[in-house]
Amino acid sequence: MISLQNISKSYTSRGETVTLFTDLDWRVETGSFVALMGASGAGKSTLLSLIAGILTPDSGSISLGETDITTLSTDAMIAYRGGHIAFIFQAFELIPNLTVTENIDLVLDISHAPRRYTTDEILERVWLTGKWRRYPNELSGGEQQRVAIARAFVADVPYLLADEPTGNLDEGNASRIMDLIDILHQETGNTIVMITHDVDIASRADTVWRLHNGQLQQK
Repeated sequence: MISLQNISKSYTSRGETVTLFTDLDWRVETGSFVALMGASGAGKSTLLSLIAGILTPDSGSISLGETDITTLSTDAMIAYRGGHIAFIFQAFELIPNLTVTENIDLVLDISHAPRRYTTDEILERVWLTGKWRRYPNELSGGEQQRVAIARAFVADVPYLLADEPTGNLDEGNASRIMDLIDILHQETGNTIVMITHDVDIASRADTVWRLHNGQLQQK
């Protein structure tokens, strides 16, 4: 379970304080798949970064399972993140001079997280069998995002945070990417929080939440 309690977060822009959240509470049940929507600037990416322990709240607590991540030191948070949280980004974030296999395995090398699938198994699941030696520039946009999905699911970690995972894809590829995420979610039981601006993509999640005026409302 992901639990946010009394979260407040502000930032300074051009000398002025901008408040994103005040006393925000949110619970995401273990194994659920939730979509997070909201206007540009509402704080969606900030909220995801707070859950990931990349940012810290001004006040309040964030727990992932039994761990209150707001009490961890920087080094402890980095270690915890590597062993518990996977990411999918809009811009794929593949390393251009590494092959498909090397991009996938690098996550395990860095995080030391346990492996859930062999490389061959995860490539088969994302429909990239036979392309393990390809480099990112030899793949289409949809294929690159499938590598990013393989990288996110290959490690046996309980949480997956996805920031606009279909934002750079056409409608057909976006639908196929969501098919993959659905299949792998059913297999793994990961708890998934996904930011999206697309209503159709959001509808693939178990529940949809909208961030508005610093508060979350279930749609």
